[in-house]
Amino acid sequence: MDLIVEQSCPSCGADIVGDEAGRLLQCPFCGVRHYRVTSGLSRFILPDKAPAHIPREELFYAPYLHFKGSIFSCNGRQLRQGVVDVTHLGTGDGVPGLPTSLGLRPQAMPVSLLALRIPGNFFRQRLKVEAIFELAAQSSAAGPEQNPDPLYHRAFIGETISCLYLPLYIADGTLYDAVTNRSLARGVSGDDLGSMCLPFQKQWIPRFLATLCPACGASLAGEPDSLVLSCHTCHSSWEETEGVLRSLAWQRVASPHKDARYLPFWKIEVRTSGVALESFGDFLRLTNQPLVVRPEHDRMALCFWIPAFKIRPQVFLNLARNLSSSQKRLPAGEAVMAAGLFPVTLQRSEAIQALKTVLAEAAVNKQDVLPLLPGISFQPLATELVYLPFNNNGHDWVQEQILLAIPGPVLRFGRSL
Repeated sequence: MDLIVEQSCPSCGADIVGDEAGRLLQCPFCGVRHYRVTSGLSRFILPDKAPAHIPREELFYAPYLHFKGSIFSCNGRQLRQGVVDVTHLGTGDGVPGLPTSLGLRPQAMPVSLLALRIPGNFFRQRLKVEAIFELAAQSSAAGPEQNPDPLYHRAFIGETISCLYLPLYIADGTLYDAVTNRSLARGVSGDDLGSMCLPFQKQWIPRFLATLCPACGASLAGEPDSLVLSCHTCHSSWEETEGVLRSLAWQRVASPHKDARYLPFWKIEVRTSGVALESFGDFLRLTNQPLVVRPEHDRMALCFWIPAFKIRPQVFLNLARNLSSSQKRLPAGEAVMAAGLFPVTLQRSEAIQALKTVLAEAAVNKQDVLPLLPGISFQPLATELVYLPFNNNGHDWVQEQILLAIPGPVLRFGRSL
């Protein structure tokens, strides 16, 4: 489900239309750009068609948690993956008549970003965010019911979790869905429902950062779903951390092809406990890669290369496995901006969560490695963003150094995951 989100420009109030993952907003009226920062969940409201005689302060809003992302499970001798998109009622069982899920409604109509204080009564969110992960796993092909073998590891990568509010109202003792004006339950007391609610909370309002380079003051470049903003003036990269733009170590491997597309990858150097993994050579031995481990491999630090963009789970694993196993063939780059930088849409914290899954995928003999996963832990020592060149051969985007191919449609589809 790709939500269409309507919001107001923080500068002039004009309407801006984007999607759920959109962070970088550019107003079509005043041209000003803002970067949205949300404390906790992003919150959206479905449009209501409540009768005109119903005061706005008497509306009720029921929260639904929305999960969208990739799930990876390491069971027995297999690694399974899937993409899940699910909504689930977050009020608990106290409100009569509410549907468990919103179904396709958020996909069929635009929603509004909850960015301004509005009147009304908001039901308390009883469903914990952790619970939506388990519900998502149960509905996935990688879930426990479809995999009776022992579960050694599960990871949720690139997930988006938000809160969608369904507007409701009471008329003549009947609770109505304010989107469709259909009755949900009879004999409902407004006072009883009001005791389960709280007013609009100030901390729900998102903040907006100016998109100016903290180092030189130039305008930062990025696309609506970018998590990293680039300054082409001083050749710096910036990511939002705790509401502040912070400098990010990065490099770009140059290409002789002027039309090359540079895809971003998180290069993560790690320290490992629970298994003998101290160098790249140890990684090759543990995963039983089909090559001779040489002394230079043992002198190389243990690094994982994880895509910094969302893409289909199997392609994600294929890229991470091949780049991590073939990293010796990747040349060093330099921190020089160029055209064709693909946006970073996967946070580094998500990439770190993927390390065990990538190790499992890289293992040739999975029955030897998967049982070790519960006892393995990774401590990141250094993280760097690296842009690698890919060239279009008419159908695929092919990496120059190790000739990995990504189908063009798959790369485009990943922007909506």
